[in-house]
Amino acid sequence: MLRVGTLLYGFCGGCFGRDSYDNKRVEAIGVDWVIAREIDSGQVVTYEGSPEDLERYSKLVEEEN
Repeated sequence: MLRVGTLLYGFCGGCFGRDSYDNKRVEAIGVDWVIAREIDSGQVVTYEGSPEDLERYSKLVEEEN
């Protein structure tokens, strides 16, 4: 379950736009939207869709060599 404070890792499948590659921290959640802040730049980004769609990006996946 996605909650305020959850860390989202990386690009998130483009849910926050094509130029949003930084990790993000969730700041607000609605029924069909999420607001997050990029960790490095501090830029606020939004997602218009179900918060459940973003849950898979809250798990850090190590890259295979």
